[in-house]
Amino acid sequence: MANTEGRNISMRGVNGVDGDQSVYCTTRLGKTLFVRGERRDGDWNYMCMPIPKRHAAWRGAIRTATLYADLALTRDVYLKLECETGISAYAHALADWYGKPKVLGLDIDGWTGEIGQILRVKARDNVRVAAVTVVIWDAQKNFLEMGEAVQSEAGSPWWNYTTQTCVDMDPFPIVAAIIQDLPGNRDAFVIN
Repeated sequence: MANTEGRNISMRGVNGVDGDQSVYCTTRLGKTLFVRGERRDGDWNYMCMPIPKRHAAWRGAIRTATLYADLALTRDVYLKLECETGISAYAHALADWYGKPKVLGLDIDGWTGEIGQILRVKARDNVRVAAVTVVIWDAQKNFLEMGEAVQSEAGSPWWNYTTQTCVDMDPFPIVAAIIQDLPGNRDAFVIN
């Protein structure tokens, strides 16, 4: 076996869990292989194994995440985090892609179904919640209203939605809060 060190830059410096050198590669025919090397007498000996389809899907997800991070690393929110933490904007954008927002609560206490009342949504994300939408249906699942909530104050996890229609409270309606972060990840919380 020939020494491939220096000839194939993608092979150099990639280590497996047990310290052996390994890498994913794609053949000219499009087949994905896992290549693992063992060092013997100063040379690397490689053996190839086909990659299960689920690993190919993971690689596609990683490719999509890195594309998002490449495009988003100039956004002010990631640049500000880079200045505050010393961690690159790219790393923050990548972490945001994989981080999922979470609805922490939906406060409808005091809502009597009148127009102009406030419904509150508590939401969080590892970087920033980009949008909060509130949807209301009647008990028979007929759409009544939908709209965007506004953040109660800068940096607050609470978002306020002002009702636009009069809603019959008997039987109790269905209320949903849907949140989204900058990369488009979503979470929802429903009260019925």
